[in-house]
Amino acid sequence: MPDLELTRAPGDRRLYALEGVGTLRLLGWWARSASAEAGGRSWELARSGLLRTVVTATDAAGSPVGEFRANGLKRGGTVDWAGRELRLGAASMWRERYALSDGARELAVIEGKGWGRRPVKVTVDDPTALDPGLLLFAAFVVRGLAEDASSAGGATAASVAATSG
Repeated sequence: MPDLELTRAPGDRRLYALEGVGTLRLLGWWARSASAEAGGRSWELARSGLLRTVVTATDAAGSPVGEFRANGLKRGGTVDWAGRELRLGAASMWRERYALSDGARELAVIEGKGWGRRPVKVTVDDPTALDPGLLLFAAFVVRGLAEDASSAGGATAASVAATSG
C-alpha cells in the first residue's frame, strides 16, 4: 500500500498537492472551502454546519458530486460520491485516522493533522482505482475533522484548567 502525502507547494501557503492525484487550493479566511483539481477536472469543496459537519463538492458546472455528513456522536460519517455511498469511519482511537470503505472493502486510510506542511497522509492499495476527486475530497474532509478535534481538545483542556484552578 503506497503512502501519499498532501504536501504544501513551495512558495504558496494555500496550495497543496497529493502526489500523482491532484491539488487542493484553500479558499476563504478560515479554509472552510477549497478548490480541487485533478486530471483536467475541478471541484469546489465547502464545509458547513455548526453542530454537525457537512462537506459538499460541486463540479465545474455547479452540479453536486459529493457530500460528507458527520455522524452525531461518533467520529466519521457517510460519503456520497457520484451516486456511490461510502463510509468514512474512525480507524484509530488515538489519532485522527479514518478508513474510507465501500461496505466491508477498505478503499483507503486517511490520517489528518490539521493544516501544516504535510497535513494529510493517505494509504491506498491503488490510487488509480479511485476517482481522484474522491481522494481529494476525503483528504479535505479528514483534515477538517482533525482540525475540529484539535480545537475541541484545546477548548476542553482550557475548560478543565479554568474550572479546576
